[in-house]
Parts: sequence; structure tokens; C-alpha cells
Amino acid sequence: MFAEREILVSVLKLTAEGSADIKEIVMDAKVPFQVACHILDRYELSGLLRLSGSKIIVIPEQRLRIAIKAADLGADVERICKYLSWEEFEDILTLAFEVNGWVVKKHFRFRLDDRRFEIDLLALKRPFIVCADCKRWRRGWMGAASRRAAEEQIERTRLLAENSLKIIDRLGIVGWGRACFIPLIISLFPSTSTFHEGSPIVPIIQLRNFIQEMPAYIDQIRHYWISLNRIESSKK
Repeated sequence: MFAEREILVSVLKLTAEGSADIKEIVMDAKVPFQVACHILDRYELSGLLRLSGSKIIVIPEQRLRIAIKAADLGADVERICKYLSWEEFEDILTLAFEVNGWVVKKHFRFRLDDRRFEIDLLALKRPFIVCADCKRWRRGWMGAASRRAAEEQIERTRLLAENSLKIIDRLGIVGWGRACFIPLIISLFPSTSTFHEGSPIVPIIQLRNFIQEMPAYIDQIRHYWISLNRIESSKK
């Protein structure tokens, strides 16, 4: 387990540009060469990476899976997150929505009186608008911090819904007639809660399933409907 964990962390560390030499991985992980090759062969068969001659090649989605697997094997999460950039995390989230037909707006900002708000990722697919807050990691995330994040995201989403008619062009929902705003927390690693006050807290590895299944379970999660000049909020 130690050897596998260290190999995966080294792969994550050294493949930020997409590939790394096997010898570099072995030296960084401090694992015997033959042991490392056996581990890498096994992970290639499982689709976690690709070997090409003396090179290890990974794509962003594989880097995400490598990070999660390393954590499962006991690697320190903060150590892992040093080698997974924020841009990679956001790109993977964006791709998960886009391949399912959603339009994504990153870092959507709006103003209310003297206050400014930002939604990390706004995903739109008529009539739904998912307002996602992206949490890569911070110490203590899995408990109270994730619940606080959900409460804050619920408030941002509510305010956006209540003021959406003022920025309907910027949102890109002209002609929709109605829209359903949904607060969502997306995390790199699981929280101890999967819902808090009706707001989903979804680990990224489960995001595609959530996206596909969410419309069928909308009445079970926090959401805000806007219809013409009337705002309705609902939580069941």
C-alpha cells in the first residue's frame, strides 16, 4: 500500500504537463524500479494512466482519479492538493456539465446594494440553473466547514434568484419563461454530510451521476423558482 500510494502521489506531482519519465517517478517515490513498474502496469490496465515507452501519460480526468485513489490509500489530502491545480479542478467540473448538455459560466459575479457576490460555477440547462461552490480542500472540510459552505451557498443562490430579473441578459435566460435555481457544493473529497438544509454536497467523482439524476429528484432538494415577476422558493 505504501509503494502504491507514493507512486500515485509522484505521478500526480510530476505529470502536471501531461507526462513524466518513469525513472523520474521511481526516483521521486523512492520505490524499487521493478515494484514501481508492476504497480504502473496494473494501473494502466485499470485505465488510471497510460504508458508509452519510458513515459507515463495522464489526462486531467485521470489526474483527478489518481488524486482520489492516493487519498483512499492514506496519502495526506493537503499534500495531494498541492499537485492538483485549481484550474484542473474547475476544468473537470466544467467538462462534467458540458458533456451532459449544460452551458457553464465560471466566476459569475453580481451585485446587490453595496455587496458583491460570486458563484464559482453557474451551469444552465433549461429550466435549471445550478449555482455551484467549488471546494477543493481545506483542513476540517469534512465536518462543520462543509455545512457552513452549504448555508452560504444557499443564501447566494437565493439572492441571485430573487434578483435574476434584473440581470436576465447576463444570465442568458431570456425567453425561458421560468427558471429553477439550485445551490450545490462540489468537493474534491466527500463530506460527512451529503445534504445540509436541502443543499446537496457532492464529491466530484459522483458529479456526473448527480447531474443526470438531479431533475428527477428536484422536489427533494433546495431550489428556487422564478416565473416572470414572481419568485417562489421551495424546499420539500
